[in-house]
Amino acid sequence: MVNGPRSVFVERGGKLEATDIHFNNDQHLLNIIDRIVSTVGRRIDESSPMVDARLKDGSRVNAIIPPLALDGPSMSIRRFAIERLDMQGLVDLGSMPEELVPVFEGIVKARLNVLISGGTGSGKTTLLNILSGYIPKDERIVTIEDSAELQLQQPHTVRLETRPPNVEGKGKSVSGNWYVTVCGCARTGS
Repeated sequence: MVNGPRSVFVERGGKLEATDIHFNNDQHLLNIIDRIVSTVGRRIDESSPMVDARLKDGSRVNAIIPPLALDGPSMSIRRFAIERLDMQGLVDLGSMPEELVPVFEGIVKARLNVLISGGTGSGKTTLLNILSGYIPKDERIVTIEDSAELQLQQPHTVRLETRPPNVEGKGKSVSGNWYVTVCGCARTGS
C-alpha cells in the first residue's frame, strides 16, 4: 500500500508494517502507477483519476490520483494466495464455526440469494470462491466483476469484467462488484 511517495506499507500475517521503500516525489510515483496500469490496458489521468484493474499475475491494483486524492497519488496492490482454501480450511483456521458448514452448503444448493459484505481483506472473495464449490457442475455460471478475482472451478462458466469508458466517454460496460448468476440451463434445456 502506497499512501504517498514516502509512505509505503506491506501486510504480513494480517498486520500492516511500514517499509523503508520510497519514491522520489509525487511525479515519480505517478509515473510508476501509469506504467503499471497501462500494461493492462487501463489509463489514469486527471479526467480519469481512479483505476481498479487486474494484473497479468492475477493481483489486483487500485490507484487514485489528484484531483480525487487530495494528498497526492496512492496505490495498493493485492496479491492472492496460490493455494485455494476450502470450507474445512476456514473451520481449521477458526474463521468458520463447523456448525455453519452445512448451512452454507444448503443456502447455495437451494439457490438462495446471498450477500457477502465486509472490509478490504476480510475474506469476501475467499468465502465466495469456497461457496461456489457447492454449485453443481451441470449449472451455467455467469460472473461480472470490476476486476476478475473469482476462481470458479465449474466447466460451464462465463467470466465477464467491467470496463471503464474510453477517453471520449464511450464503451463503458456494466459496473458493479461481484454478480454471480447461476442458470439452470443444463437442467431446463434453455
